[in-house]
Amino acid sequence: MMCGSLWYDGRSRFVYPAAMSQPPFQVQLASSRETAEADDRLLARITFGPVTGSDADDPRRIQVGLPALLDGPDSELWHTDAPVTRGWRDDIGFAHTDRLLFARIHLPDSSDAAAAAREAYARLLDFHRSMGYPALLRIWNYFDRLLAPAGDSGLDRYQAFCAGRHDALEAAGLDAAALPAATAIGTDSPGFLVYLLAAREAGDPIENPRQVSAYRYPPDYGPRSPTFSRATLKDWPSGAHLYISGTASIVGHASRHEGDVRAQVDEIIDNLEALIGNVSRGHGLDTLAGPGDLSLIKVYVKHARDLEAVHERIRARIGTYPAMLFLHGDICRRELLVEIEGLYA
Repeated sequence: MMCGSLWYDGRSRFVYPAAMSQPPFQVQLASSRETAEADDRLLARITFGPVTGSDADDPRRIQVGLPALLDGPDSELWHTDAPVTRGWRDDIGFAHTDRLLFARIHLPDSSDAAAAAREAYARLLDFHRSMGYPALLRIWNYFDRLLAPAGDSGLDRYQAFCAGRHDALEAAGLDAAALPAATAIGTDSPGFLVYLLAAREAGDPIENPRQVSAYRYPPDYGPRSPTFSRATLKDWPSGAHLYISGTASIVGHASRHEGDVRAQVDEIIDNLEALIGNVSRGHGLDTLAGPGDLSLIKVYVKHARDLEAVHERIRARIGTYPAMLFLHGDICRRELLVEIEGLYA
């Protein structure tokens, strides 16, 4: 089966035909139970489970405290088209090729979500620029007690995180026209983990015609709006990648279908279809017709009891492809029950 420039072999693995020009990285799903082989072209290995943490010996390996909800793959392997250089600088782990940088920071103390976000982003933003990869493509944020009160500020911890992130991005001079795609999900494991993908040249931020841009949200959702784009489209010489942000049941800026997880999944897929249509029509990516053409989606489910309903609606709407990971994690608003992100590669 073929999707974009990837061949899917039916075992949650993506394979590039030898005759085709390879993009700078590809994603393979694997099980953490499999023995990890030495690989000088591995950019990152991201494993989902009960605990958030990082490997002290290998900067490419991190653990995200989001348990997989289905048996099978629970890890992402990011493979590159060239040998990888890896290392540490000021407690930031990184790996890079000539074209692509992976970097991550893990702060064990996340008690002050705003301060943790401000520190993590300030350090990462300075780092990726100093390394010569000034273009942010995609960022992931995972931290505990997402919706718990943030001290006596009147905010929840997600809103406090948004404020800290906004301050750091503003201080770095990153404006709305250059915001990357992003995801922020709550874990049950203490700690603040951020990892990113950056490049030498910028991609194109993409917005969704069904949704108000997150950075233009009214103050109803907190003193600082979430600062990310709905997606990033990156044209590589061998083909385009589309990195889709975490997408929820939001139309305009308002949540839809409170208490109805099936309807929320349908609304999310409608949002994904609108976003993909915008990319196809406005940016000429005609090989991507809908969510079923994506290479990988990650589905974050707030309540494990909703897994069956979420799984059924996704399969009914988009079929058995692309490859999927279903993860147990909290969503940024109390009424939201599910969030989906995607990759086209």
